[in-house]
Amino acid sequence: MKKRRFLNRFLCLLCLGVFLCAQAFPPALADYAATTLHNGSQGEEVRELQQALIDLGFLKGTADGKFGTNTENAVRAFQKKNKLTVDGLAGTTTKAMILSQAEAKRKPTPTTAPTGSPAQPTATPAPGSDTTSSLFGTYATIRKGQKGDRVKTLQRSLITLGYLKGSADGVFGNGTFKAVKAFQKAKKLTADGVAGKKTLLAIQTALAGGASSPTAAPTAAPTAAPVDPTPAPTEPEGGLNPKINGPSGSSVQLLHWFNDVKPSISGGQHLMVYDPSTGYSWTVRVLARGRHCDAEPLTKQDTNTMVTAFGGVNTWNQKAVYVKLPDGRWSLASTHDMPHDSGTIKDNGFNGHLCVHFLRDMDEAKKNDPKYGVANQETIRKYWKKLTGQEITD
Repeated sequence: MKKRRFLNRFLCLLCLGVFLCAQAFPPALADYAATTLHNGSQGEEVRELQQALIDLGFLKGTADGKFGTNTENAVRAFQKKNKLTVDGLAGTTTKAMILSQAEAKRKPTPTTAPTGSPAQPTATPAPGSDTTSSLFGTYATIRKGQKGDRVKTLQRSLITLGYLKGSADGVFGNGTFKAVKAFQKAKKLTADGVAGKKTLLAIQTALAGGASSPTAAPTAAPTAAPVDPTPAPTEPEGGLNPKINGPSGSSVQLLHWFNDVKPSISGGQHLMVYDPSTGYSWTVRVLARGRHCDAEPLTKQDTNTMVTAFGGVNTWNQKAVYVKLPDGRWSLASTHDMPHDSGTIKDNGFNGHLCVHFLRDMDEAKKNDPKYGVANQETIRKYWKKLTGQEITD
């Protein structure tokens, strides 16, 4: 009798404990991590979500790909306005609504067709066409399972670059997924098969530069006479900065980002960038300071000059440059000319911002920026040894 009474009490206490735990602890994040973005998430999907929230006016700053308190509050504000469950979690419904509203806001107002003429659908830009906006309409992510004209444009582009065989059917299936991964791997991007903004920009750049897969067979020549692939170069609209005599190598210092440069600059200040390999120079405005300097070309002429110094294309391939700080010191640095994420100057012909890297300790760079950050540090060290004969070992 006593044993039975003890067993009944034990079972009651056990049930009560299970009930209280269920009330106290929500389901584990792993239960929805595959589809839901939450405080602590990181990556391209978070960056895309943040940019959409910025475009819709719910979030300020730049899209850094890190889901923190500000992003959570922005999601909550959006959910409240759109009468969704206000939990700060970007699940399937919340994500889809945020991205669709942002994409609709970015689209230009269509031109009204003349009276008596049927309205024509907007044509999908041909791969490689020269447009001031994205080849894909917007830089919203294209992923497996999606259908439509943007998928078809992506497929045509990958076919042109030699990463996809067959026809563009507008359905993002396994073949397109594998082709995107192959392109990302070749361009040293995160090979996840998701065509986010960085991937779409890289594809657009590759098309503009005529790049193709290293293993792709050459395209047969058309029967019609081809256009001369090397027309005489013309100066871009807006002009170029004249070449200058840069600083002497002996006057260029190897200033440390965290110890020397970051404390001496602030947002909004101007930096002069000089490319010793071409003699071109351009001015950038400081946008933000983190582990490197986010900046944007000051004018369209600065953008034209910078892109010309990089061979006439936007590329992530970094090069060593000299940067003149506001206090007059020149420092060795490394930069690229690929626009990404957001910018604040609207008339400079540069859709986003760029990164300027200064010297950092290699151990710190490997820990926090194991790919692109380390690549820039290697560029800086290699050029410094070329310039001075000194080897940087830390």
